[in-house]
Amino acid sequence: MLKNLDDLLKKLKLASSTIKKNQILDELPNVLKYVNSHSFLQKIIKDASPLDEYLIKSLIAIGQANNIFFNFEKTPNTSKLLNNLLEDLKKIDNFYISIGGIIGYHYNFLKLLNPKIENKTNISLLKTPFIDITKPNKTTKELVDIGLKNLDKFAFICPLGGSGDRLNLFDPKTNKPLAVATFNFQGRSLLENLIRDIEGLEYLYFKTFNKEIVTPIVIMTSDAKNNHRQILDLFEKMNYFNRGKKSFHFVKQLSSPLITEDGSWALKSPLKLALKPSGHGALWQLLERQKGFDFLKKFKREKALIRQINNPIAGLDDLQLAFMGASFQDNKAFGFVSCKIKEGVKEGINVLREIKQKDGYLYNISNIEYTDFHKYFKDLSSSEITSNFLANTNILIADLKEAKKASFKNPLPGLTINLKTKVFSKNKVGKVEKLKAGRLESMMQNISDSFQDFRKEKIKKVDVTNLKTFLILSDRKKTISTTKVAYEEGKSLFETPIQCYFDVLSNYYDLLKNHSNIKMPKMPSIDEYLIKGPSFICAINPMMGPLYSIISKKIKGGEIVHGSELKLEIAEVLIENLYLNGSLLIETNLIKSKKSIYNSARCLLKNVKVKNLGIDKTANNNFLQNKIKRKEYVKITLGESSEFYANNVEFVNTHEIIVPSFHKMFILQENNKITYKVEKL
Repeated sequence: MLKNLDDLLKKLKLASSTIKKNQILDELPNVLKYVNSHSFLQKIIKDASPLDEYLIKSLIAIGQANNIFFNFEKTPNTSKLLNNLLEDLKKIDNFYISIGGIIGYHYNFLKLLNPKIENKTNISLLKTPFIDITKPNKTTKELVDIGLKNLDKFAFICPLGGSGDRLNLFDPKTNKPLAVATFNFQGRSLLENLIRDIEGLEYLYFKTFNKEIVTPIVIMTSDAKNNHRQILDLFEKMNYFNRGKKSFHFVKQLSSPLITEDGSWALKSPLKLALKPSGHGALWQLLERQKGFDFLKKFKREKALIRQINNPIAGLDDLQLAFMGASFQDNKAFGFVSCKIKEGVKEGINVLREIKQKDGYLYNISNIEYTDFHKYFKDLSSSEITSNFLANTNILIADLKEAKKASFKNPLPGLTINLKTKVFSKNKVGKVEKLKAGRLESMMQNISDSFQDFRKEKIKKVDVTNLKTFLILSDRKKTISTTKVAYEEGKSLFETPIQCYFDVLSNYYDLLKNHSNIKMPKMPSIDEYLIKGPSFICAINPMMGPLYSIISKKIKGGEIVHGSELKLEIAEVLIENLYLNGSLLIETNLIKSKKSIYNSARCLLKNVKVKNLGIDKTANNNFLQNKIKRKEYVKITLGESSEFYANNVEFVNTHEIIVPSFHKMFILQENNKITYKVEKL
């Protein structure tokens, strides 16, 4: 069948109109025979537009008419159902026009399904060259400086199309799945956490260059499970995070047909296709078709950093800025952030791809999904793959001009299938069977295969850095920890929110102990954490850094006792030699005012001791979602542009301190008595 479909696609590609395409399909014996033997189809085709006729005959040509039109004449509301089916097919055919529409979609799926079909191109997959930012050094600092200097030339692109089924994230009223972006992580939605990371970069740019910028953001949603509507509702609810509606642009991915392991299109109900989102590789075509590239051009952006919503730690420390700097340093077309592979888990890898040509070689850094390992690594064990290659994190950078060109040449990069959905389907004799199914997916990171460099001779190690594509190696614990699936007792913690939150705390431990030189309680193992909970909790607004080198100048020295809590929702702070045994919360409203001026509230604590009962250990606390009950605490709330100073003071038990806007407060302590002195600024 593959050979026949291949020949058919070549003929259809040359057709100058839909009518010509129909004439080509009419020449196929199976199409003619099927139409002639089904009177209901003859009637439908007679009244149909040329496009609708083509869509119906396409289903016949790929052998799906029996399945999709099964029991058609006995199905109620056929007219409405048929119209809806044709509307879906029009969208699918148009979206996949670059590979031959519906017929090309089916052909490519079967091609990937059939393990006997081998790619004859002489491809070698080599170890990737990389820029190492795992440790702070001169090179990393230079890249960070370049990245920060050019931040105003960057945009962010964020795929948010995922549904929260696997996170057990459901609307309590309707019991329908909610978008992953709405998941509560540390008391905020994952979307708000991502926006805060961007605000942290913008604030650092403001403090460095005294210039405010608003980074344009493209959001990719999907129609699946009401995702698009939910995302828009979240933006409306959050008032577009006070960034202005015009700083965001939304593109929506199509849902694609599920096909079973035996090559049949799956149905949700009579005449209703089973559909799933088309995969994040649709991004590049959507940016072109839905004006995303034009939107970013208006903002004069040259490059975009792409981040997925389910990796909250991707904005830590210097990762994003160093990555940006590396892309600008040699004006690269496309870049990957990579890290070491986690033993025993399923994740894609980055490779240096070498394609042998008649007169030389083509090179680019690429991605191989774990579902495709069997095609390329038949002779390598999983441990050999782990030791030879690096993990793809899907933190990416694209040059926008180059990506736009590539979206025409390769609009659906990295086509692959993953049969992970279970469906019920009728076999040839009408018996219902449970089968594995999947859709034809494309991978956004594989647009890198469009950015190839030609060399007459095999590439030398020294020449690798001159490629259009590049890769930086980052410390895994500060690069990727995802919130994909809910934790089930006894099962792996990998990709669960619990593991992710544990990794967040581990990174705070590293920051406070090794950078801020604070005496810390012992960090528990993940198993100890599950049983006993955290040894401390911490949350710091990205605007306080986000670079560790900056945060460690704002908080340094002292001790945090086991079971304590430190939350700093403030940008300008100096905390020296703090002794914390309990809960300390410092907060101000960092969201910009209408005048578009940052809140410059500042807090200075020197040689301060905080002693209180802190978190109620007997309560059912949800640390991951910041649902915490406290027995006692110290809470300092600063109004706009206010200041708070405390030196050699001991706070015992609960204290709630509010500093009015445009005032400064001094805390004085004499003979164990605390007095508050307030002055207008």
